[in-house]
Amino acid sequence: MNVLTSDWNSSKAQLVFVRKQVFIIEQGIPPEDEWDEQDQDAVHFVSFGTTAVPTGVCRLLADGHIGRLAVLPAYRQQGYASMLLRKAIQVAREMGIKKVFLDAQVEAQAFYEKHNFTSDGKVFLEATKLHVHMEREI
Repeated sequence: MNVLTSDWNSSKAQLVFVRKQVFIIEQGIPPEDEWDEQDQDAVHFVSFGTTAVPTGVCRLLADGHIGRLAVLPAYRQQGYASMLLRKAIQVAREMGIKKVFLDAQVEAQAFYEKHNFTSDGKVFLEATKLHVHMEREI
């Protein structure tokens, strides 16, 4: 298991593959809500197991926003999401960012709490899913 730090142009095929499978097909998020102009400038992360098939992805924006964390169904509960999140936090720290934040789907809130993220508890609708804003000092 490893995580590659990359950019949109270098890893677009893997990023699109995982995010399309998880967010658009599995969760039913409209494509226009998934793809945005921030992908081009973000730092991207792709996790791999023992093959060249990507297992998960994540992105980090320059302001410390972590997002688009997704792991393919066959690879869940195996540590890939934690690896991706830890790598994003590590790179944010290396960039001099002092606080990272994200908008977690409500179902994933407990996962982020295990990684020391806290929430204000306010639930909001984003891309057809209920979310909660979470942040963490690094």
